[in-house]
Amino acid sequence: MSGIAGCLALAGGTRPDTEWVLAAIRRMAHRGPDDEQLIFDGPVTLGARRLVVIDPSAAGRQPMRSADGRYTIVYDGEIYNYDELAQRLRARGIALRGGSDTELLLETYAVEGREALRRLRGMFAFAIWDAVSGELFCARDPFGIKPLYYTLAEGGRQFRFASERKALLGPGEVSVIDPDALRRYLSFQYVPPPSTMTPPVTCLPPASFLVVRPGTPLERPSRYWRPMLRSAKSPAADTPERVLAALRGSVAAHLRSDVPVGAFLSGGVDSAAICAIAAETRPGMLTFTAGFARPGYSEIEYAQQTAAALGLPNIPYVITAQEFAARLPQIIWQLDDPLSDAAATGLWFVAREARRHVKVVLSGEGADELFGGYGVYYQPGVVRAATKLPGSGRTLAQAMAHRIPPGQRGKGLLERIATPLRSRYIGNANVFAGDEIDALTRYGAGTVHDVTGPVFDQAEAAGLDDVATMQLIDINTWLPGDILVKADRGSMAHGLELRTPFLDREVMSVASRLARAEKTAAGTTKFALREAVGALLPQESAERRKLGFPVPIGHWFRGELAGFADQVIGDARTEEWLDKRAVAEVLRRFREADPDVPWRQVWTLVVFSLWHQIYVERVFDPVTLGWLGGR
Repeated sequence: MSGIAGCLALAGGTRPDTEWVLAAIRRMAHRGPDDEQLIFDGPVTLGARRLVVIDPSAAGRQPMRSADGRYTIVYDGEIYNYDELAQRLRARGIALRGGSDTELLLETYAVEGREALRRLRGMFAFAIWDAVSGELFCARDPFGIKPLYYTLAEGGRQFRFASERKALLGPGEVSVIDPDALRRYLSFQYVPPPSTMTPPVTCLPPASFLVVRPGTPLERPSRYWRPMLRSAKSPAADTPERVLAALRGSVAAHLRSDVPVGAFLSGGVDSAAICAIAAETRPGMLTFTAGFARPGYSEIEYAQQTAAALGLPNIPYVITAQEFAARLPQIIWQLDDPLSDAAATGLWFVAREARRHVKVVLSGEGADELFGGYGVYYQPGVVRAATKLPGSGRTLAQAMAHRIPPGQRGKGLLERIATPLRSRYIGNANVFAGDEIDALTRYGAGTVHDVTGPVFDQAEAAGLDDVATMQLIDINTWLPGDILVKADRGSMAHGLELRTPFLDREVMSVASRLARAEKTAAGTTKFALREAVGALLPQESAERRKLGFPVPIGHWFRGELAGFADQVIGDARTEEWLDKRAVAEVLRRFREADPDVPWRQVWTLVVFSLWHQIYVERVFDPVTLGWLGGR
């Protein structure tokens, strides 16, 4: 696991900016507190900060050269099938110098080239320099667990890349904001990749590779894999058995480590399933839970009940409103682009506590997307039947919905009936609607449908039902743009490696073929997953509804942190991008408890305002505040 960066000189007679590479990896010292190294090779300089998890010897250091000296790699991630890769290489007569998965990835690429991507089981973002062909090959794992950002610099004469966007454009270096990215952020609560808020920086998409050659124009990334769901028509009797077998195999692979491994544990079935399976071979494994100091906003009690039933120790942490507010600027700095998923704050705190005990944790990200876990997936039959309504029927439903006051029973159902899935579903977050964004923003014309449209086209071509279609939207947008961003930045902020056993190619193979009734059935979600692990868990843990790490921001903004939102939004000099009068109106309506202005809208504006103060105005300096270096 590492923080990686590199610079390739693209124009003849130019040299890579080695000083920039060194500064970039030091901005990401939190990702790799154990080691630092640079390598220079003609037109390229590569650098890495290493977090030692596999093979702590010098043979695992990065950047690493291949045995024949042709290839040099920098790599962030873990390859879990490294034993299998080692056997293949030894069968070819290739002698390995150490026991790191970095070397196995590098030597596999040396033998198979880009086809090596299809053999890798794990999470990764890497760049490999080929000194013979003069090519830099960059790639990212299928789900987008590990990040990679890149840009052209010095008038297009340099190609630069890094694990985090802040290494490419840090505080005080942001002068331009993408207005379309801002508009999409206000809807999605994150900036959908591959865009970033700060052009010309781009995110390499999941399951993609990029080949960069000096002297030639920068090409677009290529996809080597695309997630697809192929839902069965009816449930199979052996589904629970196949799900459990896939999970056991994945957890076993994700437990491979030369350092202690723990796990995050909430009150729900996802993390509980991971912990129960891990406990079969790792009894006594530490588990970690965080909650907030307000009734109804903590899963600590539930998590401790599950941990006790599994015989696992649990270490809880309670987050106060005061600590939350004090640490919020640092958390937003770590996230790179604005991300107003409130659960990102809780993850940052629990990761900080876990790092005091272990270097690696298992976590439950991906279960909801693969197994159908979000409540919105549970489409009532009347909504599905409405797809056959003529236009007049939808118009009538829409008119009836308008007459029902906000928050009243039946309004949401009528709105779903009146609006086709393609028009209403953009993922799990839909903060501001299009007309609200038009009122708030000064520039831009981008819409959410620019992001979701191609995925809907893919789903329609495959004949997917509504549940599978929503899953596919989330796997392609919400998962890499929100869930995995907060997981990576929140954990690596403290030099903690977070592993996601649900996001595994073997688990995906089983989950992608589940029938609709194996996802949402019997009044619950993730039905097949609950059936598969039910015998391993207390009944309450197997059946408990998803809470999603609730954060009491709405209560705080009307209680302990009253005035906090107004001050942050008022102090930020965001008038170039936002209409401050429209923003003030949102705040006024929230204070007056207008049901059409939920706390998420205020929170989204607070996060952008703090982000702007950090990265554009440089009100907060990470160096003087001691944020560099993580813990």
